[in-house]
Amino acid sequence: MVLAAAAAVALGIVFTSSSDDADTDIRIVRPKASPTTPTPTPTAEPAAPPILEAVIHSFRFPIDGACLPSRDDLMPNAPREYRWGIHEGIDFYDGYSCVPIERGMPVLAAKTGVVIRADHDYQDITAEEMDALLARAQQQGYTDPAALDRLRGQQVWLDHGNGIVTRYAHLLGVEAAIEEGVVVEAGQVLGYVGNSGTPEGISDPTLENHLHFEIRVGPGYLGQGLSPAQTRRLCEKAFSPLDLPGD
Repeated sequence: MVLAAAAAVALGIVFTSSSDDADTDIRIVRPKASPTTPTPTPTAEPAAPPILEAVIHSFRFPIDGACLPSRDDLMPNAPREYRWGIHEGIDFYDGYSCVPIERGMPVLAAKTGVVIRADHDYQDITAEEMDALLARAQQQGYTDPAALDRLRGQQVWLDHGNGIVTRYAHLLGVEAAIEEGVVVEAGQVLGYVGNSGTPEGISDPTLENHLHFEIRVGPGYLGQGLSPAQTRRLCEKAFSPLDLPGD
């Protein structure tokens, strides 16, 4: 935790309580990337501190053959206006992540770790509960942690040490062998792509199937508070090998 906190301070990350994914009835419109959105003027970006590079590297993509999504609204820090929140992870959707993303396809461990959560007994959100969660978010002006956890749907969490945790959300199901306390290897099947926790999971199982994947750093998420360009660069480093001096 000390290492993760030091990494966060070195990055200037500001941790706030908010965010993830989800719609209902279906009268909520999901935010889409706008081609007319002005591109921020590029600025010099400092290299990630060595302390962060020492722990956030060499992850594999949780979908076989995938890459980072081409749209910034599928990356961390993108607004989620329908629930008054901010996105905390990476969304792997069909058409934006280098490979087809289909309902029921395997979700893989991004790195060796210990299972600290496996939602085998997950109960689907009802339409009434979804209405209440979104109404509460609107009234508060943010998505509180309990609501956000429900909106992530069925999940698996892995602890990789040094305050680093990965979360795999909106799953259709969890692999039977994945239980709390079990050590899993990078590339091992954790569960399957679905849309649990989303309004579409209530209204139409064929819509919004994707993997929501988070890299948690201490109490926050990777890239928290950074610009889209900085966040993308940091995520690219996470899925790259560590470059050692002299290599």
